[in-house]
Amino acid sequence: MRIKDRVKLFFSFFFRWTGFPIEPTLIKVGNPTNESPVLLTCNFILTVRRVLKAIKKLDCFLLIAPSKGINVWCGACGDDFHTDSVLSIIKTSGINDVVSNRTLILPQLSAPGIDPTIIKKKSGWTAIFGPVYAKDIPSFINSKLKKSESQKIVRFPISHRAEMATLYFSILILLFSIIFWIVAIFLSILNLILYLETVSILAIIIYGSMLILPSIPFKSGKIMVWIYEGFVLLLIVLFNLFIMVSIFHLIWNIIFSFLISMIMAEDFHGLTPIYKSELGEKTWKKGNEKMRFLFGEYKLQPYGQIAIMRDKCIGCKVCLEVCPRSLYVYNEIDKKVDLRTPEKCINCNACVKRCLAQCLEIK
Repeated sequence: MRIKDRVKLFFSFFFRWTGFPIEPTLIKVGNPTNESPVLLTCNFILTVRRVLKAIKKLDCFLLIAPSKGINVWCGACGDDFHTDSVLSIIKTSGINDVVSNRTLILPQLSAPGIDPTIIKKKSGWTAIFGPVYAKDIPSFINSKLKKSESQKIVRFPISHRAEMATLYFSILILLFSIIFWIVAIFLSILNLILYLETVSILAIIIYGSMLILPSIPFKSGKIMVWIYEGFVLLLIVLFNLFIMVSIFHLIWNIIFSFLISMIMAEDFHGLTPIYKSELGEKTWKKGNEKMRFLFGEYKLQPYGQIAIMRDKCIGCKVCLEVCPRSLYVYNEIDKKVDLRTPEKCINCNACVKRCLAQCLEIK
C-alpha cells in the first residue's frame, strides 16, 4: 500500500463521518472465473479494506459502489448509498461482460437504501442481502448463499466498543488539548498535572461508558450515563482527598467531568448499533429530518413503534432477511410473519422499505 493510502486509511478511522472515498471500481479477488460470485460494498476506504481482508481466500469479484465515502449502514440510512449507486457501478464497471451469473451479493446493512426489485427491473441482476459482517462472507458463500440466524444480527462486542471509544476519545482529546494549551499559554498558566488529570477523566468517562454501559439493558442511555457520572464524581472526590491537590483542580475536574458526560448523555444509545437513537427520535418528533450530533449531520429515518398489518402480509420473509435485530418470526400455520421482540427495534427502517407487501409501518 502506498504511503498516501496508508495516511488516508489512518485518518478515515478517526474522521469517518466526513467521508473517505476511493474510486468506484471492480476488483478481482484471487482467481475468479465467469461463474464466480459477485459482491458489492460501499466506497468508504476502511470498509473496502476490511471486506478485502475477509474475502482474501475467495475467488470472486468485488464491486465498489459510490457512497460518498460513507460506510454501508450510515450511507444506506442517509441516502448516500442507494439503488442508483448499485446501478451505476454495474453499468460502468463492465461486470456484465466479465461474468455469466447475474446474482449480486449486497451487505445486509445496505437494505435501508437499496431496493433489489428495482435493480432486477433495470439491470437484470438478482440482488440478495448477504451477512451483516464481512467476516461471515466466506461461510455464506460456502453455504450456497444461505444465511444463518447469527449472520443476520448486528452486535456490539467489546472489540467494537473499544474501537468506538478510541475514535471518540482521540477526537475529543485532540480538541481539548488544542483549547487547553492555547488558553494555558495565553494566561501563562502551564499546568501539566492538571492536563494529565483531565485526560484521565476523559478516558475514564469515554472508555468506561462505551465498554460497560451497552451491556446494561436500560431503556434510557441518558440516565445510564448520568448514573455512571456519579461514579466518576466519586472517584474525583476521593482522588482529591487522598492526593491533596488544590481546590481549583477539584472544581475544574468536576466541571470538565460534567461537560463530557453531558455530551455523551445527549445521545449515548445513538452511538451504539443495538439501541434506538434517543436524540434521533426526539428530533424526528419535532418535525426535523436531519440531526446534528458531535461532529456530523445525519439524515433521519422515521422514528416510532414498528407495527405489522397481518392482513396484508404475504409471507415473503424479506423482513426476516434484512432485520439486524431479529424482531420477526415466521408463523408456519398461516404462512405469515409475526413481531417477536418489537421493543428491540432501532428504527433502521430496512424492513419497512423492503417489505414486498408494504405491510410494515412505523407509527
